[in-house]
Amino acid sequence: MQTTHCTTDAKHIRRFLNACKGNWHNCIYVDCTSCKELGSCAISSFLFLPDADLMPCLLPLHDVVILFQEMPDSAECLDTLTIRQFLSLYQAYLGSHAKESSICPCIWMLQSQQDANYDW
Repeated sequence: MQTTHCTTDAKHIRRFLNACKGNWHNCIYVDCTSCKELGSCAISSFLFLPDADLMPCLLPLHDVVILFQEMPDSAECLDTLTIRQFLSLYQAYLGSHAKESSICPCIWMLQSQQDANYDW
């Protein structure tokens, strides 16, 4: 069943759109097809870019399609990374989570960033 609404929090979507200046072409495409969590993860691939504080800001591809009303072509993005390259790049940011948790590191990263939006 295809998702008809964004599953990412609205404040995080705003943060993503601000970081990419409303243009998905300004993002890096991360291909999750070789991810070991693929069967248990709802993210098939995602777009990301560092925000103003150099924190990774990511948005699942299914939400990108809903927001921009088109399927981003990885060749039209700034660059393309495999999930292994992305996780290697952000190994220090993920810390021990990547080894200790059963949840996909990208899902964990997205959830922790969404939670930070409400850390009053």
